[in-house]
Order: sequence, then structure tokens, then C-alpha cells
Amino acid sequence: MMQRSVAGSSLVAFMWILLSYNVLAQQASGIAGVVRDGSGAVLPGVTVEAASPALIEKVRTVVTDGEGRYNVVDLRPGAYTVTFTLTGFRTVRREGVELPAGFTATVNAGMEVGALEETVVVTGGTPLVDTANVRQQKVISNELLAALPTSSRSLSTLITLTPGMTGNADVGGATGIYYSNAPRINTFHGKGGVKFTYDGMQANNFGSVGSTSYVINPATAEETTVDTGGVSAESGASGVGINMIPKEGSNSVKLFGSVMYTNNHLQSDNLTDALRSRGLATNSQALYLYDGNLTVGGPLRKDRLWFFLASRFSGNKNQVPGVFFNQTQGTPFYTPDPDRPSFRREWLRSQGARLTWQASEKNKVNVFTDVQGFFVRGTGTFAAPEALASCWSFWPQGLFQATWSSPRTNKLLLEAGTSVMVGPYPCRLGAELDLGGGINAVRPGDISILESSTTFRYNAASIYSNRLDNTRLVQRFSVSYVTGSHAFKIGVQQQEGIANTQQEVNGDINYVLLRGVPNQVVQFATPYLRRERMRADLGIYAQDQWVIKRLTLNYGLRFDYFNSGVPAQEVAAGRFAPARDFGAVECVPCWKDLNPRVGASYDLFGDGRTALKVSMGRYVSVTGTDIAALNNPIATSVNSATRTWNDANNNYLPDCDLTNLTANRECGPISNTNFGRPNITTVWAPDVITGFRHRPYNWDFATEVQRQLGTGVSLTGGYYHNSTGNYRVTDNLAVTPSDYTPYCITAPVDPRLPNGGGYPVCGLYDINPAKFGQVNNVVTQASHYYGDQTHVSCGAQPTAAGGFGTAGVTGVACGQSNFFALSINTRLRSGAQFSAGVDTGRTVIDSCFTVDSPQDLLNCHIVTPFKATTQFKLFWSYPVPLPGDIVLSGTLQNLAGPPITADYQAPNSLIAPSLGRDLAACRGQAVCVASATVPLIAPMTQFEDRRTQLDMRVSKIFRFAGKRLTANVDLYNLLNASSILWVNGTYGSTWLRPVGNSAAGAVTAILPARMVQFSGQFSF
Repeated sequence: MMQRSVAGSSLVAFMWILLSYNVLAQQASGIAGVVRDGSGAVLPGVTVEAASPALIEKVRTVVTDGEGRYNVVDLRPGAYTVTFTLTGFRTVRREGVELPAGFTATVNAGMEVGALEETVVVTGGTPLVDTANVRQQKVISNELLAALPTSSRSLSTLITLTPGMTGNADVGGATGIYYSNAPRINTFHGKGGVKFTYDGMQANNFGSVGSTSYVINPATAEETTVDTGGVSAESGASGVGINMIPKEGSNSVKLFGSVMYTNNHLQSDNLTDALRSRGLATNSQALYLYDGNLTVGGPLRKDRLWFFLASRFSGNKNQVPGVFFNQTQGTPFYTPDPDRPSFRREWLRSQGARLTWQASEKNKVNVFTDVQGFFVRGTGTFAAPEALASCWSFWPQGLFQATWSSPRTNKLLLEAGTSVMVGPYPCRLGAELDLGGGINAVRPGDISILESSTTFRYNAASIYSNRLDNTRLVQRFSVSYVTGSHAFKIGVQQQEGIANTQQEVNGDINYVLLRGVPNQVVQFATPYLRRERMRADLGIYAQDQWVIKRLTLNYGLRFDYFNSGVPAQEVAAGRFAPARDFGAVECVPCWKDLNPRVGASYDLFGDGRTALKVSMGRYVSVTGTDIAALNNPIATSVNSATRTWNDANNNYLPDCDLTNLTANRECGPISNTNFGRPNITTVWAPDVITGFRHRPYNWDFATEVQRQLGTGVSLTGGYYHNSTGNYRVTDNLAVTPSDYTPYCITAPVDPRLPNGGGYPVCGLYDINPAKFGQVNNVVTQASHYYGDQTHVSCGAQPTAAGGFGTAGVTGVACGQSNFFALSINTRLRSGAQFSAGVDTGRTVIDSCFTVDSPQDLLNCHIVTPFKATTQFKLFWSYPVPLPGDIVLSGTLQNLAGPPITADYQAPNSLIAPSLGRDLAACRGQAVCVASATVPLIAPMTQFEDRRTQLDMRVSKIFRFAGKRLTANVDLYNLLNASSILWVNGTYGSTWLRPVGNSAAGAVTAILPARMVQFSGQFSF
């Protein structure tokens, strides 16, 4: 019923967009300038035509205003010819203006008195400095992606090519399809959250900030823009915005195809003795990788109806380092089988189609559909194959869009669009059969086991999501009124979403062992089906671009309204929980925000070659159904709880009554006495989920200088600052700071620890036994707890944590960042391209206040130093000036290594002497097996070595009869570096062992070894 309601409201909203809707910026390009006569006086009334094969209507026409200015907007990327005509003057034609996405090219003209039949043809380099816009963005063309060693051209490629961006490391596609296209941990200058849009309409799912279900087909994109700041009022949320500019057909039939392949026989071994000494026994290997694309486009009716078709087939199988199939599956033990290393397997099929219809002189319509099947099976290095860390079935999924544009006059432009992203990704019991061929099939009675000293899981998955639905609906409409000196735009955007999550746990329990000894039982109130709905993500904006001589002002105001909720739900009885009914929950949250944006670009010397840019804006956090999920009565009930387990008879079975919440026989008391009951233990205060300007936000400031040094060469330097607010905390009202008892421990003696270990670790607290298990949580604003305390020290400090500004950040007082960047870009007439950039900054996050436990103050001021953020990136493409059509290209990255942590599972025997009693979790037990997690190293103080990665390509181009065939040999990680990407941060026998972390997007422990790939493209 609710799905029908949401679909119905979406239909109503789509009808309304014909009057008032818009969404994210589409990065439309433009051409603007001033026309003067021979004396230098401005010329009003000049007809300016921008013509390109990229336009189905062929020509876009405007007229200069009283100040001699003109502005042609809403142009597609491509090569343009600009023609200026006026009675009594010679016609001027400027040829070869290459227009990338989101760029306004300044093309000025001087017209001499003469006959109309006389034409002056002007040629020159394409402008490289955009003096009209303040947006900070990187434009990556399909041509560039095809020239560089970028493998399957996934979203992770954009990380490689964008200085300042961090995310998944990849070597020739070894990261895999999913993690290379779902950069969930990407940050840029401290800002987290990736908004992926296709043709300006968001296509992320609701799994986590930045995650996607829909996988782009790079062959369908003309260009890709990466917006990192300074965006106009058209964009609502902070973070990184990635927009794909789609390809369209043309008046001639064009065919394009590409293939790529490699396997383990084409990969080296970079496992060193140093890595073996740290416990890494095997390396990751690309057992096979393949990717193929085929596209065809052309006219169904010349100048009226174009088509474009795209098909993609891709797959891979990667060996996971250090993990093996379990010889003793179904028992309490993990026995690695050295003859059967674990692996990860994916395959993708994508079928896309686009129709572009010039319905009339003033109406253009685009319709796009892409239906996909995508399957992921595999494990990370924190789990055995039977305890799948990656298990998704994206089927049936796809992206479906329609857009309309209508230039009513040479000043008035209307645009509208709608989009539906369908992206289910369930993981069901039995999916491990795809890995083990039935040898390691998990039975319903097999219980998931976690070895807490290493955080390694085996025997079964912790939880199975038998249903995961994600659907995003988008609508947009805008009105633009453009004169020579002004470009007004107003619009509204609307998004809705559906998220359903069904979860089950084998036996409704997990076991936890500490160094092989039973230590804990985790109980679950499953199965259940959660439902969340994004009712409205609405943005209404107005903006203007005003040119005053050499100054261009960009200013706008955006109203954001967000509303999500939870429908009524029923939960059937489980092993530990009775049947439960929950009523609907509305307005979780209901946020309203007013966000100003202002920027200025000044043409320093009046020649369009040097621009000083300044921008500042307020941006709200990236949000989907996450807040609704946290307020879902099912989620806010206690669905899991722990109890200590003393396996006295060593049979690896909890011989106790798990339905009894008090201590009995081998089991301690339940950690939360509300477990499994139909009552809500966490409520959200109104100052968090409702009201005006209560949504997490980011103030984003940037200043840049851009200079065109010569033909095809530009230099950009900038300073970037962010500050965030409206963080939240969870306060357990059942306890106070006085209900906690302090204790210290002595760190183990270990030469790998600071100063060799053996130092005291204090600032640790344990709840008093009488309060153990009592929970009455309220989520509220963090500012209630720190106020004006002087120890909250962000202030002018350069601060932030990766991902601050997202809705998920909690317990933070303040966050800011300061970054500096310098980059150079060249595009020479020879076809050579070169780009290099260095980016550095310093970040801090401050949470120095107490909510419940005084332990909140431990490591509360985290400084990420310059050395951890400094990065250098370079890429080049060089046509060798010799016969043979040989092109050399490559990319080089130098990045910081991952941080080192040491979380120690300190046993009760080590804690009790300082605490003066046993841990509260031991209450009621004769023998206490409880432990507490103690950080032995302060965060962001120790790091692994920096990572240097060099990738290169040699291409041979064959040309015949108007056709082009390119054969490539790629060498990824040419230096065969074995840089560590992630390490085990749990102090114990496997501490500092290089590991993958699929939850963070790092599925390989170290940089994969040198890899040779063969690929090719053909076009005609």
C-alpha cells in the first residue's frame, strides 16, 4: 500500500514539474563574451550563433545586449564554431572552440565595417580559464579515459586523476567492479559523501553515504565532471559530486567497441620477506579480469531523431590474501586449507539505450534506460569464505530517465527531467555456494563465530539480508532567463525513496571467542523486515550570474526541505522475541534550511587569461533514509545484546537458558535488559530531527587563482576551508558520569608499540554493576554538552575528520579543515596532455566533552597531520613524433599510508586490580571471562609508509578507411610496489598484519602486484 502511495505521489510530482521542479546541477556548458567595433565601442544587436555537430538542432542563437554582451547557455560538450553577424559589418567566425562540460568559454569578437558577404575567420586556442564560474571541478573526457591506463574506467579512476581526493586503491581493476564504482569512503579536503548523478539526477542507493547499486557504463558517457566546491544554489549537499554527461546519437552512424583482459599469468609477485614476517602468507591475485563495451549511435531521422545503444559485459575473480577455505566448516574451529585460497567473484551485464528527439524547433526530449544484472560473491580478509563479507545480487536493477528542454526564445530556457534508480541487493543463505561449489555450504544451524582477538569471522555470516530494496525517484524543472550581463535561473528539485531491509541470523545467535576460548554470546531478535521511506528531498533555489565589466558575481539562495519516515510494521515472533507491532513514525527527520551561496570571479587583466575566484556557501549533509532507519521502532528497539559465556565443560555450546535475561549456569546477565521486548529504548530529541537549521551542515570557503600560461597550458592555486556543525550525541539517561569507575592498565611490552610498550593507559572507565544493562537513550544535539567550554578547541584550528558533514557523524563538538593545492594542466596542439597536482592540509576533530562515561575524553582531540593528507598526482598522454602512431601515457600517485591503531582486548584479570572489582559484565559469574577494548595508540599518530603507484600504457593506432583501431599494452604498478593498504588494528597475534577491509572499500591487503593487461578500442 505504501509503495503504491509513494509511486502515486511521484506521478503527481512529475506532473507538477511542468510548472516548478529542478534537481542537481547538470554541468551544462556555455559560451559568453563581448562584441566591439573597430573603435572599441560595444556593439548591441549582434546575432551570435553557436554551431556544433553535438547539437541535434545544430545551432543555438542569441543577440548581444545593450552592453555588447552575449551568453549562450545549455550547450553540450563538443567542438563549436561561433559566428557574429550584424548589418553593415563583416561577419566574424571563430572556429575550433572546444567546450568541456561545466565550462563557460569566453569568446570575444571585434567587428569591422564591411559587407555581410565578407567573412573574417578567426582561429586560436580554446580558452582554458573560465572567468564566469567559481565552481571547483575537474572535467575528465571519455577521450582522456580511453588514452590513459585506466582499465575499465570505473569511478575509482576519478580518484586517480583528481588531486586531493582519497579512496579505494586500485591496480588495473583488481579492486573489483563494486568497490571501484562505490567509493563510500571518498573524502576531499575533509568533506565526505559522494553524490553520483547521471545527467544531473542522483543515482546513489540508500545503503551508505556514497554507495551505489547502479553501475555506470563508461561507454555511455561523453564526459565526467567531479565537483569539489564552489557550486551554485542548484546543488544541495556538501561533499564530492560526480556527474556523468551522457552520449547521444548524431546525424552519422558511429560504432565504438572496447575490450580488456588479464589473468594471474600476467601478474607478478610482490610479497616481500618483510610482509611475510608480519603474517601475510599469500598475495592477492587477479585470477582473471575482463571488460567489454559495444556502442552504436546514429540517426533514425536526420536532425530529428537520434538513437544510441550500449552493451557492457564485465567480470573478475580475485584471490583474497591470507584467507583460505575452512577444512572444518560446521565445527567451532577454523582450519585453513592451504590448497584452497579464498577468492572474490563478480559479473555484470548492462544493456542501455537512449533516444534523442527534436520534437519541434523549441522542444527536445531525451529518454534513457539501462537494465543491469550484477552479482558479487566473495570474502574480505576479516572473514572465511563461508562467512561472506560480500554477497549481493543486484537484480533486476537499472536506471530509467527522461528529460525535456525548450529554448522558448533566445533568452528564455525551460528544462525538466525525471529519473528512477532501482537497486535491490539481497544476500541470502546459500550464496556461498557460488564460492565453494557446495563444499562449504552453510546450513541453517551453523552459527557465526567471531574470534575477537583478530576480528576474524567464520562458520557462517553474522547476518543475512534476504531482502534489500533501494529505489530512488527524482524530478527536476528549471527556468533560465539569460541576457548578456545576467543569467537568472530558478528551479525546484524533488526526490523520494524506498528502502526495505529484511534480516535473519542463523539460530538467532553469534558466538564470540577470545584466543579460541568461548567468551561471549550475541543474541538477536530476528527475523524482521524494516521499512523506511524518503518522503521528500525538496530544494527550491534562485540564482544569478551578473557580469560587471571584468567582475562576474555568482549569488543564489536555496531552501532545502527534507522529510522521511517509517510506515506501520509488524514483526513475527522469533526465538528470543515475541511478535511485535509498531505504528508509523513520521518526520524523522523534518528539516528546513536556508542556504546562501555567493562567489565572485575577477578577470585580473581583462584578457580572459587570469581569474581570481572566491566562493562561500552553506551546504547541508548528504542524507537518504539513514535517519529514518535509525528512528525505525524496530531499529530503536534492542535487537541484539551480549552476555558473557564461560564454557565450563569445553563443549563450545552455551549450556544456559538464553531466554532468561539474568545470569544462569555458564552465561552472565544480558547486556541490555530491554532485549527482545516491544519497547523503544532510543528516542530522538526534536532539536535533532525537526526544525529550522538543525540538519548537519558545512560552510565551504575557497579562493583560487587560475592563469593561462600559454597556448594549452594553465596553472591553478588555491586555499580551501571547511567548517561543520549540528553534530549529535546519544545520551543514556539511565546513567550519569558518576556511575562509572576509573581504571588503568599497563600496555604490553612490545617493541612495535610507542617506546616499546609497558606504559600506563589511563582514562578508562567501567559502568558500575548496579547500572549494567540499563538503557534509556536519547539522541540530541552535541552542543548541549560542551557549550562554551574552552577545551573544545576547533576555533581557528584546521580541523575535520574524513567524512565530517555527513548525517552519520556523532559525538563531535566541531570540525574544520584547511587545505592548499597547486596544479598545472596542459593540452598541446600535438595532442599531448599533461596534468600534475599537489594537495595538502591538516585536519582535526574535537569531541572533548562528556556525555555518559568520562572515557569520552580519552583521545578526544584527533589531529590528522599534513603528512597524512599530502598527495601528489600526475598523468600524461604523449603521441610519439615518429612514424607509427605510437602513444605513451601513464599515471603516477604518491599518497600517505594508512593509520595504525592498536585496540587491545584487555582481560578482566588485567583490569580488576586497578578497578578494584571485576568488570560489570562479570556480575553473577563465578569465573569472569569478560574483557574491555583499550586503545594502546592515540589515533592519527602512527602511519604505514607512503604509497607510490606508477601505471603506464603503450598504444598503437591503426587507421584505415575512416576507421580507427587502437591496441594497448598496460603495465599497472610498474614499480611492483607492495605498499600496505590496510592493517589489522586489533592488538594480538595478528596485529599489524596487512588485511583487506571490505567495509571500508579496501578488499586487498597490499597494493596488487605488477599486472600486464591487453586492451583495445575500435571506432568508425
